[in-house]
Order: sequence, then structure tokens, then C-alpha cells
Amino acid sequence: MTDPVVKFEQDGLCIQLSRAAGEFKVSWLGVSDSRSPAAFLNPVIEQIARSAGGAPVTVDFTGLEYMNSATVTPLIALVRSLDRARSSVLLLFAEVDWQRTHLQCMKAIAKTLQNVRVEGRPPPA
Repeated sequence: MTDPVVKFEQDGLCIQLSRAAGEFKVSWLGVSDSRSPAAFLNPVIEQIARSAGGAPVTVDFTGLEYMNSATVTPLIALVRSLDRARSSVLLLFAEVDWQRTHLQCMKAIAKTLQNVRVEGRPPPA
């Protein structure tokens, strides 16, 4: 059974949170191009970490069209908070040019965390 999707939307970015069979999925869609995304993302990150409560979490960026470098800091905060909560975390990136940089960055950070792995996938059709 899948719980209803919770959406957070701001300035072209949509983050959808859903739960199925005790696992959470956090899908990032649209564009994250704000100069100060932490103002919007930090409360969302806190809610995601509280909601997950240690359950496995997949954070899916494959549907994201663009993410600027200012978004990376809140993203790292999300991953670290989930790791501290002992959630098993899978970060999914699309195998497209602009996402490869973020994928490599998160792979390097994941090496310092116990419960996080990062994968690249073909872009959605």
C-alpha cells in the first residue's frame, strides 16, 4: 500500500515524498535554481528526516531538469541527517552530463557515511 504523495513546491522545484511498504521515496522534479535554496529546503529536509524515522529512503534526482551548485549544501544536509538517523539511503542520478558532476560529488561524500550509496541510471524516457 502506498501512502499519498506529499509535495513541496517552490520556484519551479517540486519535491514529492511518498511511502510504500515501509520505504520512503523522495523525488526531485523540475528546476532548482534559487540563489538561496536552503531557506525553502531546510524545513523540507527536516520533515523528510523526521518522517523517515530510520526507514530506507530513495532520493531520486533522475527527473530533475537542473540543479545549481547552491542546492548541493542542503542536499548534503539531507543525506547526512538521514545517515545519522540510520536510514539506508540510495541516491539516484540520471546519466546525463550535468548530473554526472553531482553524482561524482555525492559518491565522494557517501564514502564518509555509513548508510549511503549513490547510483547513476539511464535518464527517464
